[in-house]
Amino acid sequence: MRIRALLIVAAATVATAGCGNGEPATPITQVTSAAPAGEGTPAGPDLSAEEFTDLSGESTVVVQARDNSFVKPYIEVSAGTKVDFTNKGRNQHNVVPVTEGAFAQIPSEAFQPKDQDAITFTVPGDYAYYCSLHGTPDKGMIGAIRVLG
Repeated sequence: MRIRALLIVAAATVATAGCGNGEPATPITQVTSAAPAGEGTPAGPDLSAEEFTDLSGESTVVVQARDNSFVKPYIEVSAGTKVDFTNKGRNQHNVVPVTEGAFAQIPSEAFQPKDQDAITFTVPGDYAYYCSLHGTPDKGMIGAIRVLG
């Protein structure tokens, strides 16, 4: 019985982790933090000092994953914008939300060089992300999308 339950959970995980296209996104400010009890701040980078590139008003924008960095790492978009993540590097990458459940991650198996995947952001807020192969939630290959209402 326990094995069957594990298989069902594993199948559901595989089915939902494959593609970010069309998946709903929930900003950091609306997701329960993974921080230990008593710590009210979400995990991840402090975005207060970052300079965001204003791409609001565009229906689709591109974020490139290059070797060890995202190019435009900090962007500001309007609600409803589709963000195309494109791997322009020589290595595989992934796109992992800092706050678990904020959006469906793009796994490394689906993000080889020249691959792309898209996520549409409809709810205003900040969405921090990173490549777990080349960084941590707050260092290395990191970025964030600020969605305006």
